[in-house]
Amino acid sequence: MFPTFDPESKVWTGPQLPSVFNPEVNFGKILLATMGLNPGKVIQYDADTGRTMTNGEMQLRAIRASQNLAALGLKQGDMAALACTNSENVMPVVVAMFFNGIPFNTLAPGHEVDDLAHMMRITQPKLVFCDVDNYERVKKATEVAVRDKPLLYVFESDLEGVNKAEDLLKETGRERMFLPTSNGDARNLPGIVLCSSGITDLPKAVTLSHAQLVSMYGSLVGVFKFSLLFNFSPLYWISGLHSLGLSLIHGIPRVITRKPFSEDTFFDLFEKYPIDYLFTPPSHAHLLLQHPRFKTTDFSRVRTWLVGGSPVPDALRDSLEAKLPNGKTVIILGTSEIGFITTDFFKRKSLSVGTAASNVRIKIVNEVGKALNNGERGEICMTFSEKFLGYYNTPEVTAAAVDADGWIRTGDVGYFDEEGYLYLEGRQKDMLKWRGYQIAPADLEAILRDIEGVDQAYVVGLLDEDGSSDLATAVVVKVEGSELTEADILEVVNGKVADYKKLRGGVYFVDEVPFTSNGKILRKKLIEQVKTMSMTQKKN
Repeated sequence: MFPTFDPESKVWTGPQLPSVFNPEVNFGKILLATMGLNPGKVIQYDADTGRTMTNGEMQLRAIRASQNLAALGLKQGDMAALACTNSENVMPVVVAMFFNGIPFNTLAPGHEVDDLAHMMRITQPKLVFCDVDNYERVKKATEVAVRDKPLLYVFESDLEGVNKAEDLLKETGRERMFLPTSNGDARNLPGIVLCSSGITDLPKAVTLSHAQLVSMYGSLVGVFKFSLLFNFSPLYWISGLHSLGLSLIHGIPRVITRKPFSEDTFFDLFEKYPIDYLFTPPSHAHLLLQHPRFKTTDFSRVRTWLVGGSPVPDALRDSLEAKLPNGKTVIILGTSEIGFITTDFFKRKSLSVGTAASNVRIKIVNEVGKALNNGERGEICMTFSEKFLGYYNTPEVTAAAVDADGWIRTGDVGYFDEEGYLYLEGRQKDMLKWRGYQIAPADLEAILRDIEGVDQAYVVGLLDEDGSSDLATAVVVKVEGSELTEADILEVVNGKVADYKKLRGGVYFVDEVPFTSNGKILRKKLIEQVKTMSMTQKKN
């Protein structure tokens, strides 16, 4: 279960674990089979309504949705878009689309019209799902972005004159005669289109094949022996897809809620349900640690607490693990293109994101694509056991990111140590340059977060007067009641780093920093915020 290193190619390879299921088979056929193995078992708990759904009920609803979608004339290859929270019938409809070979693009429920329209222009969906809360925004996006008017369905709707998604679950009279059609070559059949994170640029349409999904979730069948899993992520995030895949392939029930993350919602759900496997981004975990209920909550049943999506400070993990007498935290590094690419499940190393995950190969390359030795910093490139289909309907984007041998350029900068542990230093676009020297924001952020009185800290670049260099600039949220000053921080940081890494842009104190709904830092927005503060400061 440990990675291996090839000194000639300088590639680290994770454990090679073939899927228990045949990757040449439609992912939907496998879901149909796994749901049928234990039809009486509850597979979904709806925390908002108190309703439960068994495997058998899930299977039946998915079959009906599949048959009703086919009756509407929707066929293999027709694209759908899904801008929904985790409501009761989202999963059956998703499974139905897998049955029918209808790829679907998952969108953030809270996206504004421009963001929704950006992806719809790429995918041109014939079928769109949304919620009541975002119906007007989604409808407007289809009007401005989709050439041929799509069918639009709304989940749990009380609106007049709209198509209700639940109508797709009506009886057909043909449920017992159901078998998903053979959808051809599963390795070239798009299954789901995820949005890349889009934190610094517009999102790309990441296309995963049915074969890739089978291999992602079929290689560890029997390993995940958990009772109940939970995260807040909708299917827009890879962590949301991970929750769905683990639940249906491994038979692990999950708790769903339509509500966005809040500390009280988390604690309410955790106290009500026997959750033993959960995921949070570090920003959410940090907020939970600060909440009064964290001290009084019993976490003894938790066996695994996944943390990922952005850098995870050691102090945060230490604080979480102090409350996990029967469990541990596990760091995961994931990408939309492959899923989980590293984990530190077996051994934890300070500041590392772990070793190559199963069926993943990783190498570090320089500016011209040459593979580098352990300890040398460069761009992280990766491949998976099943080929990546690229970015939907944008071959030029695929050509720029994926080479002829299938290596995906991540845009992340990092290095391996001699044991195969990967260390991240940030995005290539986030790297700062001062007079020819490269500065990794993560290096300075690690120092900042160790300073007493610092609650959160990020480093961005402000251009110097001639625009030729980045001035490393700290953005800090102080612990409540702290009297920490800019001078205090500059003294600590500048006293520990080489001259070129000094905080020449100064320190800006803010009450909060901008995050996505899933807890990832919006670095581009943060930079604009700091620029505005800098200009205001200069005027005064």
